[in-house]
Amino acid sequence: MFRHLLSPGRIGGMDLRNRIAMAPMGVEIVEGDGQVREPTVRYYEERARGGVGLLITENTSACYPRGANTAHEIGLSNDSFLPGLRALTSAVQRHGAKIAVQLAHHGKVARDDMRQGRELLMPSLPREAGPLGPLDLSGEEIGLLMRATGGNPPKFRAATHEDLEGLVADFADAAARAQQAGFDAIELHGAHGYIFSEFLSRATNFREDEYGGSVENRARLLCETLRACKRRVGEDFPIWCRIDAVEFGTPDGIEFGDAQQTAELLESAGADAISVSAYANPLGAGFTEAPIVHREAGYLDFAAGIKRRVSIPTIAVGRIEPEVGDAAIRSGNADVIAMGRKLLADPELANKLSEDRARDIRPCIYCYLCVAQPFFDRTVRCAVNPMAAREAEFAQVLRSPAAEPKRVLVVGGGPAGMEAARIAAIRGHDVILCEQSQELGGTLRFAALVYEPNERLLRWLENQVRSLPIELLLGQKATAESIRELRPDVVLAAPGTIRQRPQIPGADLPHVFDGDDLRALLSGDETPEQSASLSLAGRLAVRAGRASGISRDPSKLRSASRAYMPLGRQIAIVGGGLVGIELAEFLAERDRNVIVLEAGPVMALEMAHPRRWRALHDLRSAGVRLVNSAEVESIDESGVHFRTAEGTEQTPADHVILAAGLAPDSDGIEALRESGVPLVAIGDGRELGYLERAMREGFDAAIDL
Repeated sequence: MFRHLLSPGRIGGMDLRNRIAMAPMGVEIVEGDGQVREPTVRYYEERARGGVGLLITENTSACYPRGANTAHEIGLSNDSFLPGLRALTSAVQRHGAKIAVQLAHHGKVARDDMRQGRELLMPSLPREAGPLGPLDLSGEEIGLLMRATGGNPPKFRAATHEDLEGLVADFADAAARAQQAGFDAIELHGAHGYIFSEFLSRATNFREDEYGGSVENRARLLCETLRACKRRVGEDFPIWCRIDAVEFGTPDGIEFGDAQQTAELLESAGADAISVSAYANPLGAGFTEAPIVHREAGYLDFAAGIKRRVSIPTIAVGRIEPEVGDAAIRSGNADVIAMGRKLLADPELANKLSEDRARDIRPCIYCYLCVAQPFFDRTVRCAVNPMAAREAEFAQVLRSPAAEPKRVLVVGGGPAGMEAARIAAIRGHDVILCEQSQELGGTLRFAALVYEPNERLLRWLENQVRSLPIELLLGQKATAESIRELRPDVVLAAPGTIRQRPQIPGADLPHVFDGDDLRALLSGDETPEQSASLSLAGRLAVRAGRASGISRDPSKLRSASRAYMPLGRQIAIVGGGLVGIELAEFLAERDRNVIVLEAGPVMALEMAHPRRWRALHDLRSAGVRLVNSAEVESIDESGVHFRTAEGTEQTPADHVILAAGLAPDSDGIEALRESGVPLVAIGDGRELGYLERAMREGFDAAIDL
């Protein structure tokens, strides 16, 4: 099925075992001195072991620490970095993969320069920027952003010819060291608002000398750097450039015609390939336009358009699913498909494709948790892969059977419970998974309805649990007595959350639902009281969904709900956290008029902030009214009464959804402790932490058995 994606490839003189590359991603595993040590080596090695043809490193500072975005960036500015880098390249290459180093200078966004009080190098002094839109950040997040820059205001400097000569020399020196360190190739980072892309863009390059004006002049610095690097490493050593196809939403920014012409100039200068990305304002929803694209295959047409203008390979990136990447190679629209977040989620993606095990690939759910971390100088994390960036600690343990297999009872079939059961079974324990409902998934099943990528994770977890030697007890509520009858050595308790209705006058009215009510209604498990608040058409729709089985399948229900939706046109959501915002997205897409009332100053704090930026931007664009710092005073048949700093207001509502009041099920856990069996509480049943914490705690608890 993936024979084109898995076919051998070639860039310059470098042969690749397949056309899958790991895209460069800032992971910040390196300690604050630029030196590569074992945790970084093991992170890359796991992706090489997983079968990719090519790995491209995270940003590596050619002039470290000058021009670095963070002190946690890899350095390559002197020979002291060579031992760690040699360990890295050797570890990757012994698994049959090739590895390229991405050389960068961050120019105006070199936060480490800002933190240390150094001037930020730019082609020209910046002109006044336009106003920012809503930041949608908490005070804590703003503080972390400030800390990453040391709280210092930026000091810009327009590059002199001497600066540019020094920059070219530094990159050439770094290229020579990369070759010494055993890298197979080099990628010059000419995108994402960094120094070379600043020269390429008319939005930041106002020079009137030979480095400004025409496309040829604006591409001159990157071409000169490429030639200088080639002279140091030899014409046969592959070097390519990453460029922006466009700068979204940027007046006078890079346009696609500019990028095509730049690609031609780079080919003439000796580039062995072109990697095609894009850029936008990194503060706000623009960040999820580029460089982190929220649309599937968002840049693939750009890669195809550049490929038509050059004879060298193109590397395509941007949320490309394997089947889409295979088709792109088959049709000649790209030569190599680079994947970033997918390989964080599952380092074994390539091997699983080649072994015809595509359904076993752990899916990325595009929650943006991973790409949120570099904003705050934090090590990368993955919501669905608890081992990401912890490979040195856990990779070998996971491949080794437990020294003393135990009989393990997992209570709760949500994400924490399923992950715990999965890992425990993989390590050879005798595992029983007890879930009181008839289906696995817990709150993830409802989350799968309102946000489609969550369904991919739900299906993956279900498939893994059912394919492993795990005894499933569905429709059975665990009690202290039933635990004693099962005689486990240990209980991993993941009972999830309980919902506490807020003390709002009118919250008990028939047209007011909480999350559990809504889930029951849409899944066909509604009570007569819940059904009574619906119109006749709504009741008929619920019955039809239940009779046809649609209500049990998140994908079918998500599709069918566009035609039938047992809720009125005017919807008020009380609570603007993750649940409330995902519900608002779901309902707005189904032509409901939605208002979200949030007590705090910022919506969706449980979301990683790039996902929050995208979700809130899309909701505002869809006409959803988002009201922060709103105190709900009462609910009646006509609507919701609330107060803000501007005064009291009433909003009409056919139905009101209470999307707040979740709490850990601590009483449920204490009841299970009465069994006398050693018990470990995990997931939201212990402390609210949503998906990432649930997966991580399930993983850690199973590893610790």
